[in-house]
Amino acid sequence: MELVDQKFKIEWTYNSNAIEGNTLTLQETSFFLQHGLTSKGKTLKEYLEVQNHADAIDFIKDIIMDKRKITEGLIKEIHALLLKGIDYILIGSNDNKIKKNITPGKYKTEPNHVVTINGEIHKYFDPIRVPDEMEQLIHFINNATEHPVEVSAKAHHRFVAIHPFDDGNGRVGRILMNLILLKASFLPVVIKNENREEYYRALMKADKGDVSQFINMVAGEEKNSLELMLNTIKEY
Repeated sequence: MELVDQKFKIEWTYNSNAIEGNTLTLQETSFFLQHGLTSKGKTLKEYLEVQNHADAIDFIKDIIMDKRKITEGLIKEIHALLLKGIDYILIGSNDNKIKKNITPGKYKTEPNHVVTINGEIHKYFDPIRVPDEMEQLIHFINNATEHPVEVSAKAHHRFVAIHPFDDGNGRVGRILMNLILLKASFLPVVIKNENREEYYRALMKADKGDVSQFINMVAGEEKNSLELMLNTIKEY
């Protein structure tokens, strides 16, 4: 199972970071995590993102072994680990980017937004609403009676809709989704970078009240994860 775990860690780390703009290839990610090899032309921040994400995966395995409950504090710990060593982000247009200081593990203090794939500005919850919204999300996660795939998809969508941190929300959201699945003895799912547009469109549809497309996407990726595990075992 160690070989399977390593395969998932590499695929998950590569794809989750690539969705957010990290330029390391799958092969570069694999070489770095397995052998510590780096490539020319890649930034320290990109390698930090890879190492931090891999460390976060190890961390959630410990969470499961220790049977820790999902809490706001735990989510903040995951965020702090993902952004370890990263204390600023670049915001603004490509030709006018400015540095904004961030504090890993702390909720945002200023509003944030994103330009969607349709070119529209999508605003997230104001900072003042974040604590209450996160409290409601945690209550949902720990008291839901639906199928774990449905719970994980809804929780991921809700977390991303809140966007509680200045940066790293997508990666934290995908880790939260998989933490829910792993706690229920399911395999982690990998949202692939090549399916990024489908992923975003499913989340946009969920914003309008129909989360079924995203639930189906997560269910499909759960099936793909099972196939990945079986193929890895066969190759071994």
